[in-house]
Amino acid sequence: MTLDPKSEQVRDVYAHFGLAVYWCQCLEQSIFQHLLFFEHFPKAIAKFTTPENWANDFDIYEEREMSQTMGKLIRRLKEVGQYTSTLEHSLSNALRIRNWLAHNYFSDRAIEFTMSDGRTDMISELEDMKEQLQLCAQELDGITLPVMRKFGLTEDVLSKIQADMEAEYVRRKSEV
Repeated sequence: MTLDPKSEQVRDVYAHFGLAVYWCQCLEQSIFQHLLFFEHFPKAIAKFTTPENWANDFDIYEEREMSQTMGKLIRRLKEVGQYTSTLEHSLSNALRIRNWLAHNYFSDRAIEFTMSDGRTDMISELEDMKEQLQLCAQELDGITLPVMRKFGLTEDVLSKIQADMEAEYVRRKSEV
């Protein structure tokens, strides 16, 4: 099925919106990983008893932190340290973008969305927001990755984890 130009452009707006929201979630994961390696792991290592307790403590920590809003996660990040004024500016901007996308973007752009030029502008705007979110995640990951490596989470280990997750997905899909 071939889409008419208007439908194709509308689809592209939605696709760019989805990609920007995806990067909001990636950034939230980057914040969680930072908290994990700068706060949770140092404490968890100190009180390690068994692998089962380790996994249980991790699950509790993950559930608690990932149920927080992005704003609360950013405040937690400030408490943990490794926070710079540049990172503060990037995270503040990312939070503003995230909240606008989640709560008001399409209502604020209702008129633009009805016009071809407006949709073109929205696509550019969404692309710019996605890039800002990516840069913020990269900035935070640049602080977190060296610490992750010190804990043994190397590229090889990450590749193995990804391969295991993909194999698990394929296994579950074949059971359906």
